[in-house]
Amino acid sequence: MNRRQFIRTALGVGAASNCFGSHAAAISLYCTPAPSFPVPLTIGVWHSQEFPVGKHDYHVWLYVDRQMPIDALDCDLGPPPSGHQCSTPPLLDLEWKIWDGTTLVRNWPANPIAAAAWSNAATSCFLGGFEGKRNGHFTLELNVKKDAGRLKDLHPRVKIVKNPGYWCWL
Repeated sequence: MNRRQFIRTALGVGAASNCFGSHAAAISLYCTPAPSFPVPLTIGVWHSQEFPVGKHDYHVWLYVDRQMPIDALDCDLGPPPSGHQCSTPPLLDLEWKIWDGTTLVRNWPANPIAAAAWSNAATSCFLGGFEGKRNGHFTLELNVKKDAGRLKDLHPRVKIVKNPGYWCWL
């Protein structure tokens, strides 16, 4: 390669990379909030609407409002944290499945369920995880095996969250 060819190649690559860089900057970052679905905690099977997924790991969380003492709520949700005792058995008994159309992606008995995160407004339980697929659309099936009693009044909802918590992709 002579000097003239080298300069042409360098200028061509530079121009191409500038064109690509300005095009990439024009593409906006597409962010979708983590799907959140209100769920009935009465005995039976419930299905979510379809939600988009990418090729990422996802976590399934159940949230309930904190409208009662935290110790009582922890006991209603599942086994208590160490050092605490419950006077009644947990109210929550469920399992879940993730579907890609009619293909089962993942199922999880979610047993035992236990409170795993707390805030002033809500308490949440980690139900499990699954792997998405590029440009996929999945649905969640929730099978409530036992009526959840007073937990039904705490605005229960499921969130599907990309691990580690971000739900953005290009």
